[in-house]
Parts: sequence; C-alpha cells; structure tokens
Amino acid sequence: MAHIDLISLTKTYPGRIRPVLDGFSLNIASGELVALLGPSGSGKSTLLKLITGIERPDTGDIHFDGKSVLPVAPNKRGAVLMFQKAYLFPFLSVAENIGFGLKVQGESPKTIQKEVARLLDIIGLPGVEKRKPSQLSGGEQQRIALARALIVQPHLLLLDEPLNSLDPAVRMNLQETIRRIQRELKITTILVTHDLSEAMAMADRMALLINGQVAAVDQPMRLFQQPPNEAAARFVGITTFLKGSLAHGTLRTDYGNLMVNTNGHMANSALFAIRPEHIQVQQHPGQNAIPGKVVGCMYRGEHIEYQIAASGLAIRARVPMPAAMVPHGENVFVVFPQEYLFAINEQSVRHSSTT
Repeated sequence: MAHIDLISLTKTYPGRIRPVLDGFSLNIASGELVALLGPSGSGKSTLLKLITGIERPDTGDIHFDGKSVLPVAPNKRGAVLMFQKAYLFPFLSVAENIGFGLKVQGESPKTIQKEVARLLDIIGLPGVEKRKPSQLSGGEQQRIALARALIVQPHLLLLDEPLNSLDPAVRMNLQETIRRIQRELKITTILVTHDLSEAMAMADRMALLINGQVAAVDQPMRLFQQPPNEAAARFVGITTFLKGSLAHGTLRTDYGNLMVNTNGHMANSALFAIRPEHIQVQQHPGQNAIPGKVVGCMYRGEHIEYQIAASGLAIRARVPMPAAMVPHGENVFVVFPQEYLFAINEQSVRHSSTT
C-alpha cells in the first residue's frame, strides 16, 4: 500500500502544441481505488507511463508515501501495470507465468510455489498451475495476469482498461473479482477506463480527466448525480442545461420560470442542470413544466428515451418503465422537478486535487 501524490504534472510530446497533461494534480489515499476517466487523447495512458517511469514529466512530481519516485528506476518503484491484454508467456505454464516476477527477484522455488498457490486461491482458479495460457478463456487469462501483478506485492497497481476486450458477462464478473481482491489486499489502485458504469461499480472515487487536467473528482454517486461543472456533467451523460437569472428561488429562463433550491442565493446569470432520468414527460401542464414536441422516441427496455424540442431547447429524457409511450410528433409538457435541478459551474474545466 502507498499514499500517492501526483503533483502539477505537465507533459508535452514533440510535435504537439498543447500538453497532454497540463498541471495535473491528484491525491490517492493508501488502499484506495481511483478510476480515471476521460476521452481519447486526454492523457490517461500518459499518466500511467509517468507513474511507472516509462516517461518522465516535463514538470511536476510523483510521490509515494511522501517521497519522490522520479529519481527511482522504473523496476524499483513498486508500481505494476496491467494492460488490456494479458500478455502471458505462451510457452510457460500458469504457475510459471504467475511466479515469473518472484523468480526474477531470486525467491526460492518453494516460496514461489507457495505464493502461486495462494494467488490462485485469491483469484478463484485453484488447480490450474500446469495449464498453458492457450488452454484458458480470455477472462481466465486476465485473472492470471492479475495474479502475476499481485504476487510481487506492489505498492501501486495500475489497471489500463484491463477488461475492455472481454464479453459483457465475463467483464462484469471480473469487475467484481478485481474489486474484491483489491479490498482484501488493501492495495492502492488506479483504474483507467472509458466505461463510466465500470468506474462507478469499482471505484472509491472517480476522477475525470479533460484537456490534461482534473475536471472533477468525487465519490461515484455524487459525481454522477451532481457533477460540479458543465464539462463533468456532459461526460456523465447530462445534456439538459438551463441558464437564466436567479432570484427568490426562481430561475428565470427563456423557456419559462422554474422553481429551484438556492438557499436565498441571487445571481444575474446562473446555470442549472438535471439528469435525463429525472426529467418527466406528461401531456398536461404543471409546476416547472414547459411545452414541447416529441421528435424522437425509443424503447430501451428499462426506460423510454425521448428527444423533445421545446422552444429551441433540445431535451433528452429517460422515462422509467412501466410507462405509456408518447408517439413521435405529439405535443407534451416537460417537467423539471425542483428537487432534481442543481446549480453547476459554467467553467469548462476546473483544476482540482481534492481528496
């Protein structure tokens, strides 16, 4: 276990005008699993390379338990990287693959055998020591790769989209397995993923990486339900934003007046947002309702997804089942329940290293 401090990291590659990482800062508590999300090119993989020592930052520092690891050789940092592919040695047995790191460290065959058996029990694959990787499924290969990473008892486990190529059912099972093992061993972990649902299921905290900076970081439920700024809100699936002036608990917009919770705050310009599953669609007027027309309607099993045009505002709503489907072209009223409207920062990216 290790407490990790990523301090104002900046990295620019030759030929690029903008830095991939631009003053990136994040603190990760000992034993915590933090999921790092962001669009392609946002710097997620670069960050892992900096931590492992494959690349060096232009500026900034990386601390493990308060000490910089920049002067430390990559193989001495105690950070192990697990990739999307298992990359097992095809000519070695499962036991030889898992024990490879200990063999390099000069451990005795008896110690290696004992540790391999222990790790196979932990990952739920006892008795497969003599098999070759070709005799394993994709999910089993990733379990072996995980055991190989854990057997050297790293200070920090780095997971670079390790489940991306697996079938959904196998992927979900491995999410649960990795999370269980991470909690049992209390190993500090950074998970890089583009899958929001995976990050929410596995992480203690999620950090959104946009334009080389941390746009937001918080516990998954809080970040999903009430992201702090527009960039983070859009990343977690919010598409409806309501801008207006704020006074006496009323947001005055071009689409009508909406009751909001403000604790008496007043502002000439305020931005509120609402999750699509909290928006209601009905065929009669009501409080916090604005008129619109259904321009798209799709049944998605657990909910009906509507696209609604309302006075130039494009609204996406997810109405949970059971519900009657309002057909395309029908006039409706879109309701924004007061308790689900929340204020957000209009700033596109907020630099943050919050704990």
